[in-house]
Amino acid sequence: MTVRRIVVGVDESDNARTAVVWAAELAAQLGASVLAVHGFEPLAHLGRVAPPVDFVAVRAACEADLAEGWTAPLRDAGVAHECRVLERDPVGALVEAADEVDADLIVVGARGGSTLRGLVLGSTSLKLPHVTRRPVCIVHPVDGG
Repeated sequence: MTVRRIVVGVDESDNARTAVVWAAELAAQLGASVLAVHGFEPLAHLGRVAPPVDFVAVRAACEADLAEGWTAPLRDAGVAHECRVLERDPVGALVEAADEVDADLIVVGARGGSTLRGLVLGSTSLKLPHVTRRPVCIVHPVDGG
C-alpha cells in the first residue's frame, strides 16, 4: 500500500496532538501530504466564549487554532498540509474529507475531548473504523493512557 495522502483528525486534546505528531512523522518519512480536519460542532465550543454566543466568532477561533496551533507539528516537520474546519460531527467530517481527497489513511487520537462527551456522544476513534472503507490508524498516548 502506498500512502500519499493522510487525513488527520484534530482538536484541542492531547490525544489529537499525539495523532498529529505521529501523522507528521509518517508523512515526512513517506513524502505524503496531510489534510488536518476539525469537525466543528458549535455547541461543543460553548465553554470557550461568554454569552451572548457568536458562533461565527467561535468557528473563526477554531479555524485559527487549527491553522496556527494544532497543526504546528506538521509545519515543524516540513510536511505539505492543508487545514479544514467542517461543520459536522468529527466522524462525518473525517469521512467526508477522506473521500473528497481520496485519502490513503485516516489518523486519529485514541480518545479526544472530555470523558463525559465521550460517554454521551461516543468516541470518534471507536466509531470511525465502522463507517469508512479506508484504513484507520488510532494513535494511543505515548504513556499508554
